[in-house]
Amino acid sequence: MWTKQDIIKELQRYAKEIGKTPSQKVFFDNTEVGIYDRMRFWPNYGELVREAGLTPNEFDKTKYNHDQLCRLFIRMVRDGGKWPTRGILDVKHHSDLSFPDSSTFYKKLGLTSELAKTILKFVGDKRGYKDIVDICNIVIRENEDINFPAEEGVVPGYIYLGKQNGSYKIGKSKNPNRRREDITLLGSEPFELVHEIKTDDMNGVEKYWHERFKSRHKRGEWFNLTRTDISAFKQWKKIA
Repeated sequence: MWTKQDIIKELQRYAKEIGKTPSQKVFFDNTEVGIYDRMRFWPNYGELVREAGLTPNEFDKTKYNHDQLCRLFIRMVRDGGKWPTRGILDVKHHSDLSFPDSSTFYKKLGLTSELAKTILKFVGDKRGYKDIVDICNIVIRENEDINFPAEEGVVPGYIYLGKQNGSYKIGKSKNPNRRREDITLLGSEPFELVHEIKTDDMNGVEKYWHERFKSRHKRGEWFNLTRTDISAFKQWKKIA
């Protein structure tokens, strides 16, 4: 098991090896240290970097303006023929440091569905972008959590239970994995999906679980759940 000093020394060693402070992803991908080793001693990667006496090697996120970021993102969509994940964007960044990292796109253009809308707005009525428009519309349909009024009928999708920083979130999404990426970007720790329930009524089923655990409510969709609560949620695979 890694001690606190072992982790600091390993970070210092690897930083010296590559000639700069590695990003969190690069450090964990290329050493034996894991994110949970770091979590035992530091609340976030930045604290580890500072205690190791290193300077965060952050990409200059002001280099590209809004339109340039839109064009770069469109190029990535076309290169892969599909919507690029956070991992694909970061791989591109690490192989070409002049290319923005994923957080630059998300923070300046929006998270997933909002990013897709931003790209659609940028494209507008320009000719030659039908492929981009089609992909953006698919992403919006698959990822946007829409609260339809009751009279508009039920909405199919998933109710998910996830964990971050010791708290549990119960939410709804048509694409829980994409939602996991979005929530991870907004927090200081990765968001771990614990369980998903498939349903044809996201709004109704989400409301049921929020009401059931209201005595353990913290804020928004976040709760302090017990093992018994989690076990109860995990007994359901599908609710029609």
